[in-house]
Amino acid sequence: MKDLTRKVVGYFAIRKGSTNMLCDGDALVIAGSAQLMTRYISKLAEDSVSKYKVKKTRYDEIMHGMRLGGVYTFDKVAYSKFLSLLKSEGNYIAEFKFADDSKPHPDAVRLMRASWNDIIS
Repeated sequence: MKDLTRKVVGYFAIRKGSTNMLCDGDALVIAGSAQLMTRYISKLAEDSVSKYKVKKTRYDEIMHGMRLGGVYTFDKVAYSKFLSLLKSEGNYIAEFKFADDSKPHPDAVRLMRASWNDIIS
């Protein structure tokens, strides 16, 4: 069985030729699929998708980033994968449910914010 820490949680976007990544405020956006990430680029960055490279991110990379003080926002799909891996390693985190209420506007993107301080071992 593949090592859990190497499991892909989702995707992030980095602006080509720079170190700038797609963020929601100060938090790196993690999408559940490459297709969803391209949608988030156009909505959150209001920029051309072609200016970004979409890359996979793994559980261990996210955990390492959090330990270094990084903050992440996950969409529903990516958060579900991340939470599942946390639980399988015996880590505990508050489990959030995404409400079924209507979005504030049609282009809204629902994201879950997490940082190392949120994780209780």
